[in-house]
Amino acid sequence: MASRYDALERKVGISEYASCHDGFAAVVKARYSDFLVHEVDLNGNVARLDKLEAADEEAKTKNSSDIPSGDENNSRKRKHEESVTVVTANIAETVDSSSKKDSDDTSNNTAVNVNWESFTDSLCKIVGDVVGKEVAAFLQQKEDDISESDNVKQFYTLPAIADKQVRRSVHQLLKSPEYSSVVRANNHDGRIRVWHRAFFDKMPKDTFVSGNNSQGKARGNNNNKHKKSKWPTDRPDFLRFVLYKENIDTSTAAKDVTRFARLNPKRGINYAGMKDKRGVTAQFCSAYRVEKDVLLGINKRDGAGGGNSSTKGSCIIRVGNLTYSTEEVKLGALSGNRFDIVLRNIDTGDDTGDVIQQKLEAAGEAFKQCGFINYFGMQRFGKMCDTHQVGLQLLKGDFEGAIDIIMREKGDGEPPRVLEARRTWAKRFDGINVNEDESRASDTEAKCAREVEKCCSRFMICEKSIVSSLSRKPRDYKRAFTSISKHMRSMFLHAYQSFIWNKVASYRIKTGGREVREGDLVLIEDTSLDKNGGGTSGLKGKRVKVVDEVDIKEQKFTIEDVVLPVVGSKVEFPTGSSYEFLLELLEEDGISKDAFKRVGDKEISLCGDYRKLICTPKDVTFAVKVYHDPLQPLLNTDLMELSGSKVGETKTEDEPATLFGMVIGFTLPPSSYATIALRELTKRPTSSEYQSKLELDGKCERNLS
Repeated sequence: MASRYDALERKVGISEYASCHDGFAAVVKARYSDFLVHEVDLNGNVARLDKLEAADEEAKTKNSSDIPSGDENNSRKRKHEESVTVVTANIAETVDSSSKKDSDDTSNNTAVNVNWESFTDSLCKIVGDVVGKEVAAFLQQKEDDISESDNVKQFYTLPAIADKQVRRSVHQLLKSPEYSSVVRANNHDGRIRVWHRAFFDKMPKDTFVSGNNSQGKARGNNNNKHKKSKWPTDRPDFLRFVLYKENIDTSTAAKDVTRFARLNPKRGINYAGMKDKRGVTAQFCSAYRVEKDVLLGINKRDGAGGGNSSTKGSCIIRVGNLTYSTEEVKLGALSGNRFDIVLRNIDTGDDTGDVIQQKLEAAGEAFKQCGFINYFGMQRFGKMCDTHQVGLQLLKGDFEGAIDIIMREKGDGEPPRVLEARRTWAKRFDGINVNEDESRASDTEAKCAREVEKCCSRFMICEKSIVSSLSRKPRDYKRAFTSISKHMRSMFLHAYQSFIWNKVASYRIKTGGREVREGDLVLIEDTSLDKNGGGTSGLKGKRVKVVDEVDIKEQKFTIEDVVLPVVGSKVEFPTGSSYEFLLELLEEDGISKDAFKRVGDKEISLCGDYRKLICTPKDVTFAVKVYHDPLQPLLNTDLMELSGSKVGETKTEDEPATLFGMVIGFTLPPSSYATIALRELTKRPTSSEYQSKLELDGKCERNLS
């Protein structure tokens, strides 16, 4: 029944399996919390959110000399997008927040009539009970007592407050007419100093802050905002932490954290690899010279998390396990990812419960022992499975052909306006002899490009770049294509490399099975992990050899040592039938190996790489689950563990558990696809189109024709 979707995979070379156990239908990612990913760093440490550190209020109040990062003190003009609870409204009864008058009353011996209870309550609502009560107690000290003390404390330094609205509320309260005679405040090194009335005359004259100055600018001396603080010499430069996120991709989460913590946007936070949106993931990150408290504030945002609320849910971000390190997290510096995945409503046919259990356990054992063919996944080839076709045209030097593929109709899934724009583009030269009337063709294309650009959605990044360029320089297709970002242009070429690799891998398994053959290419050295390459750094640190007769006789290698080249200008090739098949594929597409040496793009080179033919996952675990509620949580997330929440059975005596599921866990190296691993386990297609047809109860594949 799934043969229609198998054809999509075969189109990009995915056609064989590494083992021969019985497969089964199952729903993947019914809930985003069904897909857990924990990053593994180069030292084998797994990124897990073990603790959500809370700010140590006592330590912060006693250590007023802690110096925040220079990044925090940079001038920032971007709006704070985090929704916070602003307490200004709560203190409206005691504070006239619109008052801008600065009090000049600095008499230290005047009796003060202040409602300290009301002041304490208002301040506690803003900065918390511990800090609020300590500030109130400090301010209530008598002038004579505090001035005669041996250890004079002239001001109280509040903990770092990342949120602009909260800082504004503090200043509004302290500058209100009710309290301005007993308290003043200024900003110093990114923190608010609260001064006792006995020392108003000791305050720096140019740093007095009015209630509406939320960014801490010095009155009469705005140059202070450019002054950077000194980072403690005994503290490492990088704050390393675990970024935990639900239902949001890594790039968006990183930008969100950068905005919330008010980090320098040019630096932001560093991470080793991208994690998908639809899932619950944890990964290592680092930030340059940032105080822990600055990041910990993000944990106070709304959303309990844990994947227990609904099938969709809102995005959630948490940070934890913070520690200072001398090394920053670099892109690609990971040894793999740990996956824990829920498969729902498993259907093995007409089998009974005991038989289903046996088949699932057999499938899990086969997956554990045999691994899977290390195909490049469907996401490599785009939604329409045509990115590799664009790459082929580029290798041929046919930029117009590449653009035609990008601009052509993509099916019925696009909005009518976009679909009509694509059709208009395809017919732009109707009735024009392009070769004989170049001027008319150019004018027509420029006009058409301007019209099509208006219809492009914000997601049509490549299309918008192309038509924008052609509206100014019509018929210059090389210029138009190179207006696309380098990353996107590389993606098309890498897709074609992946297509060839998949085709050759299927041929090699189909004709040679799991036996090492003479002429195979094996990896005999790989130090790419040691070079912070995460195993995906191309040829750097890798050395191969061609298997000969002696190697076969002495059984030096196994199928797990065999690699296939990702075709490029500097790779070595196997000998024998696999190599001949590769050359035939290139010839059928109208190119040769030499095409990879002279890519018509000065910014891109295709040196190639070596990729394991078989990927054997590590630390494989699996458990068969029996449940009743189709959307019952079956897997604990890190936040659920921290809160003590556990997945529970919804089964009752009156409602027998009729659904079978499976929770499977495994660790994969970088660039290996979990979807391809699940394809091997289930013997089912990996495409989203196939998954969209499955049901969470009853016959799983009943909608397939």
